[in-house]
Amino acid sequence: MDQNATLNGRIEQEFEDLDRGWVAAYLQGTTDLFDRVWADGFIFTSPFGQFTNKEREIADIKSGALSFESLATGDITVKVYGNTAVMAGSLTMKGRYKDRDISGQYSYTNVLGRQQQECWRIVASHAARLSRNQQNRRGLGSRV
Repeated sequence: MDQNATLNGRIEQEFEDLDRGWVAAYLQGTTDLFDRVWADGFIFTSPFGQFTNKEREIADIKSGALSFESLATGDITVKVYGNTAVMAGSLTMKGRYKDRDISGQYSYTNVLGRQQQECWRIVASHAARLSRNQQNRRGLGSRV
């Protein structure tokens, strides 16, 4: 096995571990992982057009304002550009944000960065709710 294949395999494993970790952290309502993997300037654009940051997201998780009964990701693609990476995929969830039912199918994009070979940190994230038509085209219509 050549050195590039080993490096690519290690990077791929890092992103798989990150994906499994954030899904588990959301489901358990714990914030330790997010405190480590969201950069201090983290920006999240919600499917409802709201912007939030690391502090507010963590506060919403801790308070129970944001909670999930189920959450699963799929169709994950990662592209690495030096010390920047783009991770995109789909997610299916059953959950609530305050009094709003946010259950459904979504696509998401995370932009990650790292400095001096540190672990990857998410600097920005965006989620978009899929319409029923988009869900059917992607074969997601029967989930949740």
